[in-house]
Amino acid sequence: MFSTSTKLSIARAILTKRSPYYVQFYIVGRCNLMCRQCNIVETNSRIGEMTLDQIKDTARSLKKAGVGIVLLTGGEPFLRDDLPQIVEEFCRLGMNVRLQTAGTKVATEDKLRACYEAGARDINVSLDSLDHPTFDYINAVPGSSVNAINTIERISQVFRGKSAILSLGTVMSQFNYREIPSIVEFARQIGWFVSLVPVHISPPSKVKGFRSFDSNFNFRQEQWPELERACDELIALKRAGAPLFDSERFLRSSIEFLKGRPPTWRHNGLCDSPNLYFAIRPNGDFTTCCDYTLDNAPKVYDADFAQRYKSRDLEKRRDVQDIVKNCSGCHYGSYPEVTLSVRDPKALLERVRLVLLSGKGKLAEAPARSDFLGVVERVKAQYPLVYPKTWMDAELTKNIDDWQKTERRKNLLKADQLARKAQGRLRGAGPDVLIGPE
Repeated sequence: MFSTSTKLSIARAILTKRSPYYVQFYIVGRCNLMCRQCNIVETNSRIGEMTLDQIKDTARSLKKAGVGIVLLTGGEPFLRDDLPQIVEEFCRLGMNVRLQTAGTKVATEDKLRACYEAGARDINVSLDSLDHPTFDYINAVPGSSVNAINTIERISQVFRGKSAILSLGTVMSQFNYREIPSIVEFARQIGWFVSLVPVHISPPSKVKGFRSFDSNFNFRQEQWPELERACDELIALKRAGAPLFDSERFLRSSIEFLKGRPPTWRHNGLCDSPNLYFAIRPNGDFTTCCDYTLDNAPKVYDADFAQRYKSRDLEKRRDVQDIVKNCSGCHYGSYPEVTLSVRDPKALLERVRLVLLSGKGKLAEAPARSDFLGVVERVKAQYPLVYPKTWMDAELTKNIDDWQKTERRKNLLKADQLARKAQGRLRGAGPDVLIGPE
């Protein structure tokens, strides 16, 4: 599925360890969900968003810098009406685009088709549970679970080419860790992959851009043996051919991260940003990743950005060096897998095999139109020890049960807003006016 330009970018990264073949581009600072395990919108919603012309300049900068793959994310990228034009610009320059969506109604069939026709072949939809009340509680929006399944079905109708890679993005936490095999089975039955990310929660005293403060998602030490068994089961499923996108080393490192220990995927304990990857904020600011913002950050759409990147001027910035050397570590799926693909031959072979399998055999047999909500219920029936979720902690179960009651939900939402305000996490207005030239 990769373009020649992207293949060359990856090859340079493998040979030199200094080619930025992957970039996370937060094209929008707005979202129509309020996910409890995510803080990125609160971080980015006040800074404005680039115009289409600035994004076109950004695409040219990234091309000159040698980027191969661009993740268009948010917030919710489908809130931008010009998303298909954005996709087209990156694809026109030979880069591969990966789309990420929360699976809300704004990802319409027309907009999905326009993105596909513009060149998008890789898309990821957030799916954190097959249990609708749990999913709605996590997203803090009633009906978001059904909307996500319906969006997944729409995507399956549109992204039908053999080169398409369709994946479910699942954040592993206390709310769903025993569900993961059933989510993988759901993906298998509809012709998709699953891409896991361990939950990222930070204490209020250590604010990081993406991470929430909701400790309900964290695991207790007595749960660690269960986590390790879950990891063993996932690796066994993967070796048996299950459509699990993550490498074995990534999965092992994820468990260490969920225990509160440093992740094991990093090279010599250091991050590979900005040499192999970096991030762009909605206003065009360059940054190392979604957890950090830089003072006086260079704009990626500036004409001299690629030259500054290639000269290693950005890499040598003191604030960038401080982050790379002192960060306790993250486990955002794409960053670890980029490092592992470049530095671990086994992980690279696993990824190549999965890419070659995309669009072939069992992974492409899902019908163009089917009853995906019915598939969810049939999959759940295959896992009677998981559904109903009697294994979940009583406090979490009570929160989810209360969330289903309209009056109680209002109180929970109010309490959540008060907590966010106390933590300094209230969203901005979500600027609808693009920033234009500065």
